Amino acid sequence: MNSYRKGTRKPRGGLSLGEINVGGLKVSPALAVSVLLGALYSLFLLGSRLETGLDAFVLSIFSVLSFAAFGYLARRGSLIGLKPFVLLFDAFLALSTLTCLWELAAFMGMTTGASGLLRPVGMSIIFFLLSVVAVYALLLYENGRHKDIFLAKGNKSYLISGTIGLIICILFAIAALYFLFGGASMGVEKMAYITGAALIFSLLGAAYEETWFRGLLLSRLLPLIGEKSAIILQAAIFGIFEATTVYYISSQIIYVPMLFIIGSILGYYWGRMTAKDRSIIGAVLIHAGFYMLISMPMLAGMA
Repeated sequence: MNSYRKGTRKPRGGLSLGEINVGGLKVSPALAVSVLLGALYSLFLLGSRLETGLDAFVLSIFSVLSFAAFGYLARRGSLIGLKPFVLLFDAFLALSTLTCLWELAAFMGMTTGASGLLRPVGMSIIFFLLSVVAVYALLLYENGRHKDIFLAKGNKSYLISGTIGLIICILFAIAALYFLFGGASMGVEKMAYITGAALIFSLLGAAYEETWFRGLLLSRLLPLIGEKSAIILQAAIFGIFEATTVYYISSQIIYVPMLFIIGSILGYYWGRMTAKDRSIIGAVLIHAGFYMLISMPMLAGMA
């Protein structure tokens, strides 16, 4: 039974409703829970850094499962007091997933020792998954503005033209590999292997690049500086990205100016297509076709 009668003043310095006493300090529950979640994630992250190989990967999986369980129980109402922290659980789940994907890549040898076709294809899969997680976390932060990043189906004509363009590029790349790069001596099985690897690399690479540059960047620039300026600016940034990426892979600075120009021109074209269609799907297909033309000879050399 409460020892204080109605109207009786509580002792000075006492805790108000909902406050938590931490070492003599009065801390709000929201701050305490947020700090504890951050500390939990930091412990998982530190543990995965101290461990290596399979142990680090397993620990990162446990981190993902922990935050996923907390988020599920909070949404369901089983943890009523934690329901206001659902988005915070999602944020730490996204961070844990990024760590888990990186540990998986390290465990499979994709971050250091991978060679041949495994490295470019594996890294494209990792970058695609990382982009999915990062974009999901960003949309949660922006209260779900998924309609603003041009992920809709779009106009049927752009979808058809993009599909036709991709098919033409695939056929042209296979023919060029066969007649110009010794495809006849490779055999059908090796040709199919290279084509499949190039298709995975091209589709995933085009998907996450279009999502970042045309989906996110262009959609945020349009209301700020207008369509024409937004398309030009995102094209220039995309050109810088393409040039620096190829320089990182090849270490040949002589290609940087040419790749910046080519990347900017293509970025402008894909930006105009996205702005007209209000969808990145057509641009992704054309982009993937362009990457097929580049990746087939590159992967054939690695194979």
